[in-house]
Amino acid sequence: MKATLHMPHGDVVVDLSTGRDISTTLEFHGSQANAFGLPRATAEAFQAGPFVGDTREGGSVNCETVTLNPHGNGTHTECVGHIVNERVRVSDVLEDTLNLAQIVSVTPETLGECGESYDAPHKPEDHVVTKAALVAAWHNTEGVDAMIVRTLPNSEDKRYQTFSGNNPVFFTTDAMTYIRQLNVKHLLVDFPSVDREEDGGVLPNHHIFWEVPMGTHDLVNVGLPHTITEMVFVPNDIPDGVFALTIQIPDFALDAAPSRPRIFQLEK
Repeated sequence: MKATLHMPHGDVVVDLSTGRDISTTLEFHGSQANAFGLPRATAEAFQAGPFVGDTREGGSVNCETVTLNPHGNGTHTECVGHIVNERVRVSDVLEDTLNLAQIVSVTPETLGECGESYDAPHKPEDHVVTKAALVAAWHNTEGVDAMIVRTLPNSEDKRYQTFSGNNPVFFTTDAMTYIRQLNVKHLLVDFPSVDREEDGGVLPNHHIFWEVPMGTHDLVNVGLPHTITEMVFVPNDIPDGVFALTIQIPDFALDAAPSRPRIFQLEK
């Protein structure tokens, strides 16, 4: 099956049979990726009187109550509602069916040695994705409005990593400013936040990406259709380059929701 995207620079044909999932599986009963010190996502059999929602315990059906926080439990997509007072729903912002996305692989550097900055509390030994690395990896391609960042080395451990308290990789302020200059609409990363895990709540990169004035929670650009998807995993056998992207989410009336981004090859 194929689909045709009618782009300003010409039609692009997508091979829908080549779909690859780049989300991390949320294993409720096993190892799972976790960030920000949030509790594990859990799934517990519902019980009421003699009823138990687990066939392994004698129940007639499996019926589990799920508890999770999208921001720290596995792959998730968030919108500007994450940092403003207004209750902006990610399901209202994420309207596109297919986008063109470019995968870029970058090697993080230490902040103290890279020559770039981060506009919030930080340490020289922090590992960051720099503007210089993105400039070297990004190829100006018409119609591409999504960026998928794969950090190197790219271990399978990312699928189940406990990021909490380990000061994971984040962007320099220079890098995020460059991303906005590229007019990236959907940003996907394989780490838990575009900002430092602990920066005193400043979150400069979130504010830059969503055009929210620093130090405020004021929604200025109401119609900005930009999303950030965190904690993806791009397998090593997928090359850098341009793909079609779809981001699947449940219709949660929240600023963020668990998500399942999928990429598809383009016809040559």
